[in-house]
Amino acid sequence: MIELFLRRTAGLALIAFTAAFSLVTAERLGVWEHALAGRKSVQPLGIDDIAAGAVAFWIITTAGLLWHRRRMPMWRVWTRWAAFPGIYAALLKTFALVADRDRPIALLVAAGLLVVVWALGELVVLVTTRPVTSALIGSRLEIPFPTRDLKARLCVREDRLVLDSLVSRRKRSRDVVAVPWTAMRSIELIEVEQEMTCQVIIYADGDVGRPRSFDVLPGPALHVVGTARELLIPVTEKVGTTALAVVRARSAGVELVEQPFWSTRPKRKSDLRPANWEFRTDSRPYVLLLVGAFLLMPLYMLTMITLSVVTGSAELQEDWDTVGGLDKQYQVIVAGLGLVAVGFLYLAYRFCFKAFLGFMKDQDDLEAFPEPPPPPPKTGTVPGSGKKRKKR
Repeated sequence: MIELFLRRTAGLALIAFTAAFSLVTAERLGVWEHALAGRKSVQPLGIDDIAAGAVAFWIITTAGLLWHRRRMPMWRVWTRWAAFPGIYAALLKTFALVADRDRPIALLVAAGLLVVVWALGELVVLVTTRPVTSALIGSRLEIPFPTRDLKARLCVREDRLVLDSLVSRRKRSRDVVAVPWTAMRSIELIEVEQEMTCQVIIYADGDVGRPRSFDVLPGPALHVVGTARELLIPVTEKVGTTALAVVRARSAGVELVEQPFWSTRPKRKSDLRPANWEFRTDSRPYVLLLVGAFLLMPLYMLTMITLSVVTGSAELQEDWDTVGGLDKQYQVIVAGLGLVAVGFLYLAYRFCFKAFLGFMKDQDDLEAFPEPPPPPPKTGTVPGSGKKRKKR
């Protein structure tokens, strides 16, 4: 537990450092432009000013880290989200320095900032997932593994083995092939003697499953057999041995389930949807998040009004019309806004966030089982065809 706590703490510290580093870089570029301008018309933005505009991004980053608290490879994405406000401000100052102040060296500073942010994002994943110790294996954290001569990424999660990015490295959440422990029949590290082709069916770009093939060069590979999947994943000897140990430790004691999870769900309105709709993995109702964000606007307004009064910030008080405190009329408005915020928060949860979470949960099963397992073999007998016994 201590090791996992230290890993996550180190990862969060690196994310915070990345955000702070980008803010400081943007602030120093602003000071440089101000010094070159030599007049008061160009005022540098302070770190507090840039940070005030970054609050929304940091709230999204925090929510993302909570959502992906066990999916460590996603932490690199949220590292870049945390640094985006500073990067954006730094790029604006860089363009001003190059175009208006004739300082092309500022481009090197901006490029260096991007490289540092990218490297820190990768470092976050390394710190949280390497080395692969017994404590990490026994945890519920996702562990990524590199593949051999393949663009796809192999990950061992808490309850499944995942191979993603089969089409593009940019599509981490789509084109996913997964084999849960409840569907895994066997996994072993084998030696491929000649070049082979592995083909999987992905429901990621339409209503009809699309086959995706990748080459497996001679060498070690993980052979995974599930109830609806069979994968051959090229890896190195070291990576294969470690991944195999992680899979066996996490899948120990899990019983094999022949039927997929989605077979027990209530039937959908198939007459209103195209064929094979239930197998889609590209559909993501992100519009629900936009509607939910709109419904959270009263809560956002109430929060900003409260912050303007509590912090005493002259800028916030001017923006939210709270200079001099809240008079009786404004107090009534704030109380009414609070009631509206509570109601809208309920609507956002009931019809947006809850529905989105449920949909994403179903997607895990659909990505793991893109097609039903084969029907049981026929035994030559028909249920109910035998003679009925007389009741005594």
